[in-house]
Amino acid sequence: MAMAKATVVGAYSLVGAVSRRVARYLHASDYCAIRAIGTARVRCVSRCALWCQVKTQSCKNLCSHHLSHSSVEMGSVDAAKKAAAVKAVDEYVKNNFVLGIGSGSTIVYAVERLAERVKLENLSIVCVPTSFQARQLIIQHNLILSDLERNPKLDCAIDGADEVDAKLTLIKGGGGCLTQEKIVASCAKQLIIVCDFMKDSKALGEKYKKGVPIEVIPMAFVPVQRKIEEDLGGKAELRMAKQKAGPVVTDNGNFILDWIFPEKSYDWESTNTKIKMIPGVVETGLFVNMTHKVFYGMADGSVKEKSV
Repeated sequence: MAMAKATVVGAYSLVGAVSRRVARYLHASDYCAIRAIGTARVRCVSRCALWCQVKTQSCKNLCSHHLSHSSVEMGSVDAAKKAAAVKAVDEYVKNNFVLGIGSGSTIVYAVERLAERVKLENLSIVCVPTSFQARQLIIQHNLILSDLERNPKLDCAIDGADEVDAKLTLIKGGGGCLTQEKIVASCAKQLIIVCDFMKDSKALGEKYKKGVPIEVIPMAFVPVQRKIEEDLGGKAELRMAKQKAGPVVTDNGNFILDWIFPEKSYDWESTNTKIKMIPGVVETGLFVNMTHKVFYGMADGSVKEKSV
């Protein structure tokens, strides 16, 4: 029968209209009914989970396999984030500290652990947020909320990162909070980074492909965009919002350009300075010579540490 002769090529022709990610999880047992499928509709949902509305059980099996595999992958990443956050909080947070609270998914675990320690050990910790998200986390966990007006000097700041290179230079700002994060980090005696193993790179751009976030004054985004592309190459893309019309607007009321930089060796300190000298640039997501230590949560639940 024609159905019994369906091959990997046939499978990929179907999946090409669906997703290459699904193609990685095809098995020979799934191929036999592929040509009998009348319609297949695949939608991407949170964290790349997929489901199908199809006319055959075979394609449903295909997607359920991908779903279970993705769940395992995401579970290991979440466990890695939590392990890194817990270890960092346990090692670097001490009684009577004024602590900078970063932004992002890994920081959720850090704040949860901080709240546990405050309750169990009766610690006195003052928290300075880097974003609206961080402020809400502090309030939700009944921690002491402050700001840089009342506490301009911090004992430590704990934050995440989008990518970390061999010299502990960071790309931050995937969540749009780069300016507040850098201000808070600059006020801290130590900047401690917590992230999962997927953020560890030899060079920036090796794994994180979304570029360097650059916060800009709205009226200046086109001149800044052109200046960056002319002087540094690559592409500076205006970050667009997902659930509103128009661009992303930061907590400060500004826009974000994501600079997709050419693949080459960089002196990130001089590159950062060059970008910041462009009129209209508020701040960049390059954190150079600011990191004291990085905790990488690994897939096996262990934590790798790296310091300058």
